[in-house]
This record gives sequence, C-alpha cells and structure tokens, in this order.
Amino acid sequence: MSKSSAIAVGSILEKRYRIVRELGQGGFGRTYLAEDINRYNEKCLLKEFAPQVLSVSDLRKAQELFEREAGMLYKLQHPQIPRFRELIWVNVGIKDSLFLVQDYIEGQTYWDILKSGKQFSEAEVIELMLLILPVLEYIHSQNLLHRDISPDNLIQRNSDKLPFLIDFGCVKQLATNALSQCTGLPGTAVGKHGYAPEEQMTQGKVSPSSDLYALAVTALVLLTGEEPQELYNSFKGTWCWKQKVN
Repeated sequence: MSKSSAIAVGSILEKRYRIVRELGQGGFGRTYLAEDINRYNEKCLLKEFAPQVLSVSDLRKAQELFEREAGMLYKLQHPQIPRFRELIWVNVGIKDSLFLVQDYIEGQTYWDILKSGKQFSEAEVIELMLLILPVLEYIHSQNLLHRDISPDNLIQRNSDKLPFLIDFGCVKQLATNALSQCTGLPGTAVGKHGYAPEEQMTQGKVSPSSDLYALAVTALVLLTGEEPQELYNSFKGTWCWKQKVN
C-alpha cells in the first residue's frame, strides 16, 4: 500500500514552490500552502495526487492517466475561479508524487462565515447567486461540471468580498476514474450528501442541472442557517425552508 509522506515546511519544490504549511489531507493526498519564489512569493496551493492504491506500479499508472486527463482544467480561465497553473512531479520520500498547482484565494468559505454567526439576508443570498450563476454558465460552456458545490466550496475573497468557486469535484472525479481504471475497484461518488441530487450520489449521473441543484441547496442553507438534512423531508420529497427564514 502506497502512503503519502508529508513535505517539510520550508522545502522548495521544482526550485520554485516553497512549502509554507500543510492545509489538510484527504483520500488522494495532502494539500499545501506554498509560495512561488519566482513570482515575488505569491501564494499558491499544491494538491497532491497520491491515492493509497494497491501497489507503487498502480499508483504510477493512475498518476499518468490523471496527468493526461487533467489538461481540461487549463481551459478554465475565469476571474472567479482559481487558476490552474501546472502539474508537477516531485520526489517525496521514496516515490514520485504528482501535484496540481493552482492559485490561492485569501478569504473565508461561506460555511465558515455562516458558522461564525453570520445571518445571511435574502438580498445577500440573491446577490451571491447572481455572482455565481455566470461562473457556472461559463464552466458548463466548457463542457465541464463542478460536481461538488456547497458553502464549503464557495470562498469570499478578503480584499473585495468577491465569491470564488473552489475545489472542483471534476478533479476528484478524474482522480477517482484514474484510480478505478488502474485497480479495477469501483469508483466512489463525488459530491456531498444533501447538496448533490440523489441520482448523482447513487448512480453517478450528472448534468449541468446537478450543479444548479447543489447551488440552490447552498442558497437555502445560507438563508436558513440549517443543514440540508434539516430542510428536506425525505418522506414527502419536499424542501421545508420558508418557515425557517427570519
């Protein structure tokens, strides 16, 4: 079983990216905050693709497949989407790891803002939707889907309060597909329970309407301050939110 080793703070990768700190670890590897020393120490994210697969050879095959397929991400050029910069190979411990490098957005996620006690007004939620819907329209025009919209994956930039769409589920889907093809194991569904429509979570069926559904649920969560599970009546198949709005 291949395991991801942590990279020490201060390490410089590819003579360019200085590791500032580790931000988290998921099923596909670790995420780091780094500084681009070739661009005046501009902050960026390094996301590792090193899933725990059956063997080192399986890992390498999955990484190479992911590298080929991830070219689609470079098509995304929008002022409210963190830019995908490049894919780099880095020797970590006794193996090579593949990292996706993208811009870092200084700000707070809408989930963190909500949990800090913020009560979103109807006008604020409408304004957010009007700012994010054109981003979704752009993504869909590129024949891509986000697949994982939620308050966790919307971030408000500190400098101007502009919302950004982050942490694309299509990246996770590419990673899942690569892993599945190399190991023969079934892939896992990408998306968050409660936010993603049922057919996405149970059957893997997605379309542009899947993203719109998740964005609508996000709007209800921000408006009411409650989780999707508290708003959806599974017996009636209806959303009960109006009585929860202040």
